[in-house]
Amino acid sequence: MKQFKKLAKMVQMEKSNQVAQQFVNDLLYTIEKENTSDYIPTRSYKPSGIAGCKRGLYFQMIGATPDAEPNSVNLVGICESGTDRHEVIQQYIQQMAIHTGNCKWINVADYINKKGIKDLQVISQVGNETKLFSTFYNMRFMCDGLVFYKGEYYIIEIKTESTHKYGSHEEPWPAHKLQAACYSMCIGVPKVIFLYENRDNCDKKGYLFEVPEAMKDKIGNTIAYVDNCVAHGTVPPKELDKCTYCKYRGVCERYGFEEYRMETNK
Repeated sequence: MKQFKKLAKMVQMEKSNQVAQQFVNDLLYTIEKENTSDYIPTRSYKPSGIAGCKRGLYFQMIGATPDAEPNSVNLVGICESGTDRHEVIQQYIQQMAIHTGNCKWINVADYINKKGIKDLQVISQVGNETKLFSTFYNMRFMCDGLVFYKGEYYIIEIKTESTHKYGSHEEPWPAHKLQAACYSMCIGVPKVIFLYENRDNCDKKGYLFEVPEAMKDKIGNTIAYVDNCVAHGTVPPKELDKCTYCKYRGVCERYGFEEYRMETNK
């Protein structure tokens, strides 16, 4: 009798677990569907992609359709957590003026007007971040923050990372430097404070980065090269070391590995 009751209890628990697991599965399915769309990136440069393959930049600039791949549910969660931490950290930075007296949070739109930056437009204000468009570089980006700290202006760039990545570098990552250099070129502020946070334990570290002229030249040359390719219908050669996370693999496969000229291959 006891064994029968034990077996019945196990069966009931299994049924309960099935309901709970089905609930989780339905939740994951919903998250995936809510983050899947036919979005085609705008035909403008993004600082986060400027270090990527020039062929990928070319496809974005001609409006090619990216691969239809659903976002990983885990990646969606990581991005959402990063956004949440950005907002909290930005609020604390604003409160530094009260507690330390040496940091002032700067409204980016006011700064643009004050400095008379005609080729930089404010698209929108999302929380404490400002979405901007540079007509000169044809570049769209989000500015995490701008502060006046100890007598100087600094762009604030916030990054959240896993414990492994957080402990693997003692300066900003090369791609992050290029990204920040784009901000600097557009806003006209030469110095960037990187604030890295370990997303597992909220430990923090900072790096000051002053954008070198050579890096600005490199970015300008990349943009000029891709623009020229677009103007002449020339698909840039494939950069195999930058293929890992490319969203244009499907369209890229049509053109081989070398430079491809549309007009001569019709």
